[in-house]
Amino acid sequence: MSQSEATQRPQKSRRNRRACDQCSARSVKCRLGADGEQGQCQNCIDYGETCTFQRPIRPRGAKPKAARIAVNQARNVHQETPNQSDTVQAQVSCRDEEIPLDTDAWKPRVMPSQAIVMDLTEIYFEVVYPVFPFFHRPTLLRRVSRGEYASSRPLFASVLAMCALASARVRDGALYTINWNAASLKDPSSEELFRFAKEAIPHDASLSQELDYMRAYALLAITSIQYGDSRQMSYYLGLYHSFVAVGMLQDEDNWPSGIGHVEIEERRRLFWSTYTLDIFSSIIWGGFARSREACFSVCYPTECDDESFNDTNAPTANESHEAPTWIKGWNFVTDLYRILEHTVDRLGHLQNPIRRTPSIQSFIEQSSTPHTSVLNNIMTLYEHLPPIFKSTQPLTGRLENDLFGFQAANIAASLQLVRMVLFTTENSTVDQKCQIASEVINGFASVPVAYLRAISSPLFHHLAGIGSIMGSAFENGLTESSYRRVRSVLLDLANLLANLEVGLYCAAGTSDKLRTQVSRIDEFMKIQRSVDAERLSPWATTQVDGNAFASPNVSAGHQQQQLMTSEESPQIHFPAELFENWSWAFDFN
Repeated sequence: MSQSEATQRPQKSRRNRRACDQCSARSVKCRLGADGEQGQCQNCIDYGETCTFQRPIRPRGAKPKAARIAVNQARNVHQETPNQSDTVQAQVSCRDEEIPLDTDAWKPRVMPSQAIVMDLTEIYFEVVYPVFPFFHRPTLLRRVSRGEYASSRPLFASVLAMCALASARVRDGALYTINWNAASLKDPSSEELFRFAKEAIPHDASLSQELDYMRAYALLAITSIQYGDSRQMSYYLGLYHSFVAVGMLQDEDNWPSGIGHVEIEERRRLFWSTYTLDIFSSIIWGGFARSREACFSVCYPTECDDESFNDTNAPTANESHEAPTWIKGWNFVTDLYRILEHTVDRLGHLQNPIRRTPSIQSFIEQSSTPHTSVLNNIMTLYEHLPPIFKSTQPLTGRLENDLFGFQAANIAASLQLVRMVLFTTENSTVDQKCQIASEVINGFASVPVAYLRAISSPLFHHLAGIGSIMGSAFENGLTESSYRRVRSVLLDLANLLANLEVGLYCAAGTSDKLRTQVSRIDEFMKIQRSVDAERLSPWATTQVDGNAFASPNVSAGHQQQQLMTSEESPQIHFPAELFENWSWAFDFN
């Protein structure tokens, strides 16, 4: 063999006699670099990491006989007289003997195939990450491709929870590219992946303060929304908040010292994502918000792309208005939810008119700023956003482009929710509620349906929440014409829900339930008209007959005459039992 041929043949990497710190932490083989330098292994060269050998060298071989006897005697004493101090001493002894702790010794009971996990990870970044960016994309892709989750219990929990959410979105038709074969991703099911993640989380996970356990709880809460289980969502959201309470993580000063740039940004995104989820759930399901933004001391995520920073290079905000990053739009949505938080309490009073708790309103200074002024300020902020966040472009299948489209869709949804809640809590007129609800529905109808289905169940609940809010229009009674407007909005909402619920695992039939509810009210209105007929003139009676709602071909002039006549009709008050099933119409459990 010639010398040139020997030079061209790739040199076989050799295994290090002692693994470097990075390879040891990941439980992977540590290979010498091709150049044979002892100071740099091939893994660290490939991933641009610093190769170090700083951990202490452990003595090899069997322990001396005297040491083994002492350890056995200590164990016998612990078994005979177990108490709290002995338990602590046993844990210390385990550390001294270098017996692996629970997290290090843990092995998954069931391990999905690497191919399934990798595919679902990439799908997560396509359809979930634009709204819930819990991970730094390059870091997670690298760790999953290496299979690190197989030996790390916290990482396994968060990765499998992420896979459960991605799998549920696949089942509900969220995929918008042709890159995936949905049928090949059915096994294991989303519910099985959910269970694997749940079983990996220890019962006292909040005491560990492991970021990945906290992240797993947030992902399981969102997956529960995908299943249509609001109670389970509240449960896991509560477990997430226990993490925040135990570590006082609402203040960045209490975060672990020495964490890198990547983890800092991940924590900020997780914190504010879960905050918006908390406010969202309190509005849609009528619960209570655990979060109070006035108590927070957490920065917004830096407005830069994931690929522009790592633990070596700090993230730098992009100040360009002409070429903004998608995080700018994401942070604007957080602004909207912070504003929404301050209206949730009043909305709760409207949703629960029976108050058993004594009022202390007279002792609390109330804001005199009308909601119209708040809305004007919000719209001013919106006008200053870069144009790319104000219109939803068609999906392209390229994440760097589609991220902006997702932000535009999310901004539109959140902005309309703010408008709806503000006007509802300020005792707005029926006409105002109907006008805003119609604008919300028309706004969603203009967004490409691929975005709406990718955002999936959370958006569906968002729209259904509009129907719940519209129910307050019936509380003080309606005239004939007012009911016509409310009825028209509800049927438009039912049509939009019908287009979105196709393929949704938990929401089938919601639009039909809403139409059924409207039909029940129609029947009551028909009876009410018969009762009031004696008080109306013969001419007016013919204009407001029982077939008024079944005349789509009536001329515009005739319709206007009908409305003018019905404005003079008496206020109609609806019996409470008529709305006993109103919440059922929007219940996906």
